[in-house]
Amino acid sequence: MAGLINIGVASIAIGAIATDGGMGTTLAPLGFTEEGSAQINMDDPTETEFNVEELDTPIWIESKAGKIAVAFKVANPDEDTLVKVFGGTKTGTGATAVYTWPLISQVIERSIKITPKQGMGINIPRAKITAKFSSEIGRGALLGVEVTGTVLQPTKADEPALSTFRV
Repeated sequence: MAGLINIGVASIAIGAIATDGGMGTTLAPLGFTEEGSAQINMDDPTETEFNVEELDTPIWIESKAGKIAVAFKVANPDEDTLVKVFGGTKTGTGATAVYTWPLISQVIERSIKITPKQGMGINIPRAKITAKFSSEIGRGALLGVEVTGTVLQPTKADEPALSTFRV
């Protein structure tokens, strides 16, 4: 039987986009990924029909690709993680570390590499990163950071917006 079994998440790493606008080469995980939180979301394409009076069917249908985004929750964020996904700054180290929220919202673009435990991984050369703290706080939940990476067209010529690799 043909096919490939994809299981689990070994790591989700992000890093700077390459200087030529392609896939970054120095990527690192933000922390542990909370079980069950990793997703790839693909919106349906938008179609515009062009009709004429003389025919009952369209003479042309123009399609526009739907948005693609990956989402996951970092279960153990630290100050360095917050700087990478929210912007802002970190001062101090260890127990004296302090994260300071940015004064104005920052646009953050990074490369993302999703490596499964087994199967087919995904490379995203350029993604707009947005993040928020998870809403649950307390003994029954991990305060984490929910990260979304919306796929953007790379600035490198002829670079695909998404590619795969085998593990």
